[in-house]
Amino acid sequence: MTLREQLRAGVASLAPLALGLSAVVWLGAGTALAQDTPTASEFLNAATDTANWILPAKSYSGNHYTDATQINPGNVGGLHLAWKTTLDDPGPMENSPIVYNGTMYVTTAHDHVYALDAATGKVKWGFTDNPHVISFAANRGIGLLDGNVYLGTLDGHLIALNAETGQKVWDKVTVADTANSFYTMAPVPYHDPNSGRDELLVGVSNGDWGGIGDITAYDPKDGSVIWSWQTIPGPGQPGHDTWGGDSWKRGGASTWGGVTIDPSTQTIFLNLGNPSPDFLASARPGDNLYSNTMVALDISSGQPKLKWYHQFIPADTHDWDPPMQPILFTGTVGGNSEQLVATGDKAGNVWMLDAGTGKLVDHTVVSFQKGQDTPPSLTGNYACPNTIGGVEYQGGSFDPATNTVFLPSQNECGFWTSNKEAVYIAGQFYLGGAFPKLVGPDTGQMNAIDVSSGTFNWRHYFDLPNYGGALTTASGLVFSGNLGGTENAFNTKTGDILWSYDTGGYIQAPTEAYEVNGQEYIVLASGAAGNTAIPELPATGQPSVISAFTLK
Repeated sequence: MTLREQLRAGVASLAPLALGLSAVVWLGAGTALAQDTPTASEFLNAATDTANWILPAKSYSGNHYTDATQINPGNVGGLHLAWKTTLDDPGPMENSPIVYNGTMYVTTAHDHVYALDAATGKVKWGFTDNPHVISFAANRGIGLLDGNVYLGTLDGHLIALNAETGQKVWDKVTVADTANSFYTMAPVPYHDPNSGRDELLVGVSNGDWGGIGDITAYDPKDGSVIWSWQTIPGPGQPGHDTWGGDSWKRGGASTWGGVTIDPSTQTIFLNLGNPSPDFLASARPGDNLYSNTMVALDISSGQPKLKWYHQFIPADTHDWDPPMQPILFTGTVGGNSEQLVATGDKAGNVWMLDAGTGKLVDHTVVSFQKGQDTPPSLTGNYACPNTIGGVEYQGGSFDPATNTVFLPSQNECGFWTSNKEAVYIAGQFYLGGAFPKLVGPDTGQMNAIDVSSGTFNWRHYFDLPNYGGALTTASGLVFSGNLGGTENAFNTKTGDILWSYDTGGYIQAPTEAYEVNGQEYIVLASGAAGNTAIPELPATGQPSVISAFTLK
């Protein structure tokens, strides 16, 4: 009988006890068993929990930052491989591992889920159903709640697995249209303090396939809808007049990048994707709200209400949406402490906004830009960055010690062409032109941006794109991996690389930190290049690998 079955059957006498931030349950004769999923309190306090990593970007703030200090600039050179686990599903590895009470949950490109021993990498169980793939294979992680592992799939299902065994609990199609909608983001657990119910927040991927984006709260018990907010305003709604004719009906603005939450104000910060059809603004006259926009949604009353929005690139013709989860933090600007929210876009910009109003505080260009005001033509033209350049989804971090935002970016250019018109065909890309032909050079950098000025404290340049996000530690380190497969540790103050390791797979997933038995680990995923393949990389396949590092 599992722990959950014992609890439901009344066998256990419950007395939850917090030991640090790891919850336990006491059974009968005094035997303590660790809970298999986090509590609402643990989610709220995830930012200060050095042992576990229970949300995709560490905490609801979207800040890949840990208070852990065991690994520091003085000893990081002694990091060694603690374990490496190769998973039997070839493809790009883009997931954020979830770690709780010594168990790590990881996903692969085709929606496989594995539970690993976080100390050894040994597989505890695997879920290996293969979904129908609408366009490309990618999965960015799971949600962990109420004794279950929750997975959004490439064919539009939301699935609950028993966290202890990996057995399927329920499986439900939750997208509105399986011809053009699917999931790549990790479901985000949230406890509504007003209703007292648990929710799973999930955004849909459908922007390039002629759908309309949404963020939806599902009931974790059965996948039923609690509330949903659509990203394209319909008739009679503010912003509807920014779409010519009926173009809004397939307007895109998908929500695959992740969800940032301020529990103190019950506000969701969400980046919305590019407008559809791609590459052809004449098919959708107007600014196309709320595509390429950050929105702040008030969820205190149940149904979300728009508090403010900030559109970065109106009427986008180059697929330059802001793909990453926003970073919510308190930084210093002009000598004053301010609540800020930062993000980057695929056009190579980093934006810092006032978290309360959406007002622009600063704008920093982090990638080579060219031809940004010229839309693709029938004969073709050059523009930079490419659709996989600029800032990508892996995210960044804010360091309070240095008042710095750390964020990678890429330099890639493309040759773009448009069509005379766009035709919607269910199940196919909805495009007004061809995806651009990649034009080099294909390089990247790690950026350290001073929040007080928007200028660079330092930058480190790479001969390959640097897709690996940014993990900052309280001890003064920034971890990130480049596409070639090398994981690096930087000094937060100087930008010096203090440690490197070749993982043997291409890196396009964020780095994380956790502890087991008081010992700190660094972990990341690597695999095939997928859509980020460039001529500089060998064409051979790369294994899907989870690598963990420690000092001992």
